[in-house]
Amino acid sequence: MRLSNEAKVGLLVMTSFTLFIVLVGLLTKFNISQKGYRLHVYFGFLNDLRVGAPVKIGGGIKIGYVDEIRQTGEKTDVVLWIDKGYRLSKAATFSIFTSGMIGEKYINVVIPPMSEDVGFLNDGDIKYGIDPASFDQMMQTFQSFMQDKSGAQILAEIFQNSNKFVANLNKMVDENRYDVRQSVGTARAAIVTFSQQLQQFMQQMNVISKNMAYISEKNREDITITLQNLSELTSSMNKIAYRLEKGRGTMGKLLYDEEIYTNIRDASISAKELFSRLEKDPSLLLFKQKK
Repeated sequence: MRLSNEAKVGLLVMTSFTLFIVLVGLLTKFNISQKGYRLHVYFGFLNDLRVGAPVKIGGGIKIGYVDEIRQTGEKTDVVLWIDKGYRLSKAATFSIFTSGMIGEKYINVVIPPMSEDVGFLNDGDIKYGIDPASFDQMMQTFQSFMQDKSGAQILAEIFQNSNKFVANLNKMVDENRYDVRQSVGTARAAIVTFSQQLQQFMQQMNVISKNMAYISEKNREDITITLQNLSELTSSMNKIAYRLEKGRGTMGKLLYDEEIYTNIRDASISAKELFSRLEKDPSLLLFKQKK
């Protein structure tokens, strides 16, 4: 039976596409095997982990993926492909985490601080992972903790305890209602008193502020004159100090001219001697002393 041209073209396209898919798969597998290594991690519970799930360090950096999942005795062997650019310590731990609340599962790798050189994991090494806690296991643990009681019994006890708590709370409020009212009344009276005192204080502050403004307005001219006088006095003092510093005037020359100072000192000494002689012999004022 001869095929039509359309059938031949279709068969050629299907064959080429199939060969392309097979070739891509082979090349991908070949490249991966050349660029990474595989680890065997044993888990007792997978929590719906699937082939192709990512492998991350610290929940962030993707370093590989789950290549294969197979049963080995009582444990499940999860084969991980790890990029060769990441060398994992033999002290690393492997856990199954979930992205968000209902996100995809992934293998989380935690590398603890190395206190000593323990070496690195190599291709084919085996590690035991940390099993994730499932919701069913938590419920079973909770039920065993509640002494094997059913969920209905637990809920009934919760409602009964809640009703007792509300009843006790109402009883406590009824018994202490008078004290509560008295305390509220006292607090209210204290608040009213404080509010009145605060209002009086604010009124007094307003009066003081007005008085200060009145005093300032009334004495503004006197204050201005006083400031001007102080300014003129300061200017005069500066001029006097300048003249004294430059040796001008009688006081300036007296302070800075050594000759005037010496003459005044000699005159003072001579006057002192004269007064001393007159004190001893007053007749010197009337008669001239003979040489």
